[in-house]
Amino acid sequence: MNNKKINEFISGFINSPISVKILKTFKIFGGSKKNPPVSIKKILIIKLEGLGDSIYITEIIHRLKAEYPCLKIDVLTTKQNPIFSIFQKTNNEFDIISFNPLNLIDYFKITGHIKKSKYDAVFDMTGMPVNIPLMLFFVNSYKIGFNSAPVKTALYDLLVNLEADTHIFENYLNLFTPLFDIKKLDKQFTLKLPDLEKESKEHRKAGYVNLILSSNSGGLMHRMLPLANSLKLINLLRNGFINCEINLLGGPDDYKYLELINDNLKEKVFIKKTKNIKEAFLLLQGSFLNICIDSGLMHISSLVNQNTYCLFGYSNPKNSLPFNNIGYFWSNLDCSPCSFYKISSCNNPVNLKCMEEIDIDRVIEDIGLKEKAKT
Repeated sequence: MNNKKINEFISGFINSPISVKILKTFKIFGGSKKNPPVSIKKILIIKLEGLGDSIYITEIIHRLKAEYPCLKIDVLTTKQNPIFSIFQKTNNEFDIISFNPLNLIDYFKITGHIKKSKYDAVFDMTGMPVNIPLMLFFVNSYKIGFNSAPVKTALYDLLVNLEADTHIFENYLNLFTPLFDIKKLDKQFTLKLPDLEKESKEHRKAGYVNLILSSNSGGLMHRMLPLANSLKLINLLRNGFINCEINLLGGPDDYKYLELINDNLKEKVFIKKTKNIKEAFLLLQGSFLNICIDSGLMHISSLVNQNTYCLFGYSNPKNSLPFNNIGYFWSNLDCSPCSFYKISSCNNPVNLKCMEEIDIDRVIEDIGLKEKAKT
């Protein structure tokens, strides 16, 4: 049995009516649901995965600190999520607790740490993972989370609906508004960005375009723009933007597919194997255009570069269109979004129908019109 099936089995068991009823019974013996704390001096935010999501959470933390400068904020995350580390060093507004949720020793160690820390409130910003609610069962703090798993109804003091047609930034913000008065500004970044100016000069070659055509989408499924569409996009870009250097960006999980794209091109492109998140920031910041499927790199691009064009197939732009963009194409099939804490039922996830339906001619036309409007 592979890890996916094991996780599905454990999740199904813990979320079963019998398990939830047992947990509710133990919760009653341990004390009824708490009232919101009157005074909040110290909070814990839990977010394990999702580069794009973590950017918006960091934006919320920045706004929280502007309104509540004395508030102590800790963020529980994993080493696989480097976004918090970058902004912790830049803005110095929170502390990071890093752990491996699949390591039992680490899991119990962190559970004890959270319990001893006596947070006034704990904000669980994960979606479906059941190991976090079980961890918080032992924590005597006011617990808030999304109403995304039955087990949470047994263990949390307040649940907030996770809306598929609401932007992820607003969904996350809705977790905090019951306890904090945060000004709801327009969808724009107020974060202080990492200082990349000195290091970015070598990346700023005239006229290069970054393409993000492959993504593991937060670990739910490895998704990509199909090969035929990828090749057509590259060839039309070359015709439309003369002397345009084209880079294919991706992480280690994407290299094999990016090399397949390059192998099928007569004129090769550059494959930029981003070794770390800082290098991704630099490459995305320095280009004159980034074209991205819905991914963490799409949101990083939006943060550092206004010229971001977005391709939506398996997800919904109402939920995840980045703050800064010059446009998007959405295939808008009946079966989407399949990435909203669900795993696609498509038989061939490598060539999802929704991604095949992205009209590359219309994308190129739209980008061309945007470029003309700017000149």
